[in-house]
Formats: sequence, C-alpha cells, structure tokens
Amino acid sequence: MKRENNPIGGEIVIDRFSGIDFDPFVPFYIDIFYDHEPLAECVGLSREHMDFITRTLYCGEKNLLSQALCWIARDSSRESCPVGIIACDDPVATGELEMPLGMDGEDMEKISVITGLLEEVSRPMQEFFGQGEGVCLHVAAIGVLHEYKGLGIATQLLQAALQEAKARGFKYAFSECTSPASRKLHEKAGFHSINSISVSNYTINGRRPLPHCELDVHLMQKVLDG
Repeated sequence: MKRENNPIGGEIVIDRFSGIDFDPFVPFYIDIFYDHEPLAECVGLSREHMDFITRTLYCGEKNLLSQALCWIARDSSRESCPVGIIACDDPVATGELEMPLGMDGEDMEKISVITGLLEEVSRPMQEFFGQGEGVCLHVAAIGVLHEYKGLGIATQLLQAALQEAKARGFKYAFSECTSPASRKLHEKAGFHSINSISVSNYTINGRRPLPHCELDVHLMQKVLDG
C-alpha cells in the first residue's frame, strides 16, 4: 500500500488503496455504508447483499482497485486503523460490471433497481463517456466511520481523488448523491447538480419498485480545470 503522506490533524493520513489487504477491507467498507446509505436502506439491502456487491466491485475481473483510484483514511494513533474511504473509477475503462453470483431472484431484483436507477440519473454523462477513457472520473462511494465524522476527512478524501484526476487529465468528475450531506460535501468541492430523480417515481417495466421511498438522487458534476 502506497503512503500518500497527507496528514489530517496530525493523526489521520490518506493512503492509496491497492487491495493488498482486501479481506479486512470488506467488513470495514460494509460498516461504513450499512444502515448509512439511504438508497440501500430503501431497497432493503442486507449485510450479505453488500458483501456480494463489495466483492464484485473490488475483487472482480474488472475491479475498481485495478485503476488505482481508491483511497483510505487511517488513524495513525490507533495502529493505522482505517476510518474512511473514497472509491472512484473511470466508467469507460470499467465497462459493465457483472451481477454477483449466488443470489436468488428477489435479491437480484434489488440490485437491478439500484443499478438501473443510478444509470438513469447519470444519463447526462453518457455523451462524455463517448469521448473514451480518461475523461470522466466517477466518485462511486465516499464514507467515514461515524465517530470520525465532522473532522474534514471526507473532504480530504475527495480532494485527493480530484487532484489525481486532474493529474491524469480527466475533464469531468461526477457522483450520484443520495443524501443532503453528500450533496453538501460535493457542492463545497465545486460540484453542481445537473440531474435528479425522485426514487418513489422511478419506474422499471411500467411499475414503481420503490413507491414509498421519499428520496431524491442527484447527479453532481464538476468540470476539472486543466
């Protein structure tokens, strides 16, 4: 794992995550997002579902870690315990991810609802995807353990990703934000909402799978300066 030597408050450092210690990473990732990701709560994803999804995203053939666009925040005062993460990817390089194996029809439908909704809200980015790899940075996930919130860690993780994107020549960054706190974080970093979807009104094959989910998902975009 490569040390970025970027201290926050003297005790928190940002590491680029390479996946060498992947197995301990999975429960850490789930602890951050389980019960704290509004869309996953609406759909009813269990910890087992999130384990499947996490291993597919970060351990599959076209996994996100292979692009070296993920970072972890660690508390050096607690034996470098991981406390936050940002996971990004180039969606053109990633391509279409395969659905996790071993799930029944109901489970697969839950994941299909999430992926379909996120694809729909991010539709305005499709024209930029056509420009090829190295154009759009997708901020897929960003989170911090509850006891470390409010320390600016998420902001530092996002800045690390944006700096790397600029250095690589990316032109745009985007993220699908499912909570007001996430939108505020991205707005502070210069992102703007360019599209949104009401989850309760989202339809698949003529039906609304989540009619009682009072949640809006916003597509946040930032134009990266050269």
